[in-house]
Amino acid sequence: MAYKIRVHALNLVAAATVLTASPALADDQANTARLFADPGVRQMTLATAQQSAVVMNNPCPNAQATASTDVAVFQPLVFDAAGQLQTGIWRQQVTLAGCGVTRTLNVLGWKQAGQAIAMGALLPGGTHTDVLLQRDAIQQVDQLVKITPGATEEGCAREYVADTRFVDREVPPAPGPAPGGKSPPWREVWTLQTCTKRIEVPIRFIPDATGTTITAGPQNAVKVTPLAK
Repeated sequence: MAYKIRVHALNLVAAATVLTASPALADDQANTARLFADPGVRQMTLATAQQSAVVMNNPCPNAQATASTDVAVFQPLVFDAAGQLQTGIWRQQVTLAGCGVTRTLNVLGWKQAGQAIAMGALLPGGTHTDVLLQRDAIQQVDQLVKITPGATEEGCAREYVADTRFVDREVPPAPGPAPGGKSPPWREVWTLQTCTKRIEVPIRFIPDATGTTITAGPQNAVKVTPLAK
């Protein structure tokens, strides 16, 4: 089974240096393939995906989970001479199909020197954000939802991100990357779900030299739809 490794923009230079300068590139590729084909790693990935809020709020005992071979690398995967992973951070997608719905789930995996592999569930869907951007963006989304007429639901303690959708990356004649930015701005739509409502929030991400500016909204573009009963 071939694994497609994509270098994330946050660490593009460092990762590219490792991949192009190392004379053991073939060994690195073989080690990577073995890592993600390992039954223990695969089972850990699938189990972590099940911890996503959208799965826990929409249980489907008979759903079939499949780990993708498309892996996005946030920090280069470094192996020792024996082919054992020493350090690295990556994101792997899991497709969960069942109960008439197919979902894309995202799992963040990481390995620190001297420690075991650890994993955590990221937001579902096609978002291009990493874990830090997700943390910052959801705060803005929550604030916008609170002031959007018809979006809040009194007496409902349930609100979670049900899906994320990448819309597009801005290209000419739109403005290019901000000074120092690693990529042009891009847009996404994040879908929240409460007890009886589906809320779609547009978000714009603008990378610059110091990080990424996140803008949720505008408010009149937030779409609130009652859930089918």
